[in-house]
Amino acid sequence: MERVIIIVPSQGHDTNSFLAVAKTLRARVYHHATIVKTTVTKTTNPGANGAASVTLSRLDGTTFSWDGRPHLTRVLTISHGFVGAGQNLTYGDTNFGEGGGSQPWGSMENDGSLSAEGQSFWTSVGRSMRPKGKILMLGCLMGFGEYGTSVARASRKSVYASTDLFAAGDTDVALKYVRAIEHGKVLKPLKRFDP
Repeated sequence: MERVIIIVPSQGHDTNSFLAVAKTLRARVYHHATIVKTTVTKTTNPGANGAASVTLSRLDGTTFSWDGRPHLTRVLTISHGFVGAGQNLTYGDTNFGEGGGSQPWGSMENDGSLSAEGQSFWTSVGRSMRPKGKILMLGCLMGFGEYGTSVARASRKSVYASTDLFAAGDTDVALKYVRAIEHGKVLKPLKRFDP
């Protein structure tokens, strides 16, 4: 049985579209997937990498955490993204400053290196996955630059991410690209990154 986690943001613009895509992927591709929402909270420590922390919860409101048992086959994120810098989990939420950007799993310097929370997060994801598990990051430009490679190294899993704009909130687009990956094809602008 496929054991799949699909992660979507709960804050910012287009959250309903991302959730609709997750539910469609669960209905049509990954029939037993667990959908998990992120909640980003600003940290009080101004020196903290990313100045935000993320909690995860299932749709029923219960807390989700990575258990470290290698049983997952896929982990997907569906969100906005910035050039080579990771998932933007609060895009447009002005509580997070001008533009509403918050990328706690991303790169602080836009050089592809992971923040401390990003390194910890992707390492935990990798430990909860089977040896041939895959990470799919649906969103704009997360495969541009070094971010995809950094996630692959931290997780020790193959990562698929877009090198260009990507309509992650469009059900038809998501289905097309995810189904292609599941059939062994990587359609542009997605690219595969190996550890």
